[in-house]
Amino acid sequence: MCATSDYEEHVRYVSLVRREGGEPVIGITYREMSVDPDLVASFVLAVIIFENRQLRRFVKEGYVVVIEEGKEMVGLLIIDKVEDEDPYREVLKGIIRTFETVYEAQLESWNGDVRPFREFALSILGAYPYRRFDWELVPRLSRKSDPAFEGYAPIPWSVGEADKKIQTVVSFVNGKRTILEIMQSTGLSQEDMVAIVSILDHFGWATFGRKITAETYLVKVSDPHKFLVGVYGEQINRFVELCDGTKNLEDVAALLSYSMEVLLTVAKSLVDAGVLGFGET
Repeated sequence: MCATSDYEEHVRYVSLVRREGGEPVIGITYREMSVDPDLVASFVLAVIIFENRQLRRFVKEGYVVVIEEGKEMVGLLIIDKVEDEDPYREVLKGIIRTFETVYEAQLESWNGDVRPFREFALSILGAYPYRRFDWELVPRLSRKSDPAFEGYAPIPWSVGEADKKIQTVVSFVNGKRTILEIMQSTGLSQEDMVAIVSILDHFGWATFGRKITAETYLVKVSDPHKFLVGVYGEQINRFVELCDGTKNLEDVAALLSYSMEVLLTVAKSLVDAGVLGFGET
């Protein structure tokens, strides 16, 4: 399910800081660290900004801080020790260039309010998502996406244009469309879609599963619950038994009185309930 590359799994923390005053504009923590990334960032920034020293790399307790400076911003990327740091450095340079281009006016008339910059998290997470997912997976909203749910986790990056894009994607999530289909329907860029799907997963707003089609092979995992038998009738037992990994759902439909549309709905319910599982790799 998760397609995050080994390259991206080494990313621990990304931060953009204003050069002139040292104000942290945006920071994203990806994975736990044995040291406080904010303290590491503060030390490095003190050396660069207040001591006016040139520093492009710093090592602290096994972590590497990759440092790049733009005209207005300093970018910090904390990663594990890797053989080649150049790819990380190039992405960081691109993030800084994009930020300074998008917010050129705000940076020139700086007023100290960093809240408008939070929406830039989509650009950072488009380059370095929390996780990557197969485009053919189907997102389903979890109960946590309901603000009334006790375990609801607010998305800190859901502001301004980022909020509009996130809510657009959420409105298209119906448990049937794949990530690719949602991107095509919304007209969002690949980078935005990568970031938003990553956000929905990270903050518990969505779960992801495989799409069930007429060509899907399913296998029995357990007997249907009494509730499911009550809803779909005794024929559901025959349906489950026919799902033996040798027949796809089109073959199974030919042996039953269910239409393909109904069969796909029933199959999805049975997979969600743990009665059926996917037969092919």
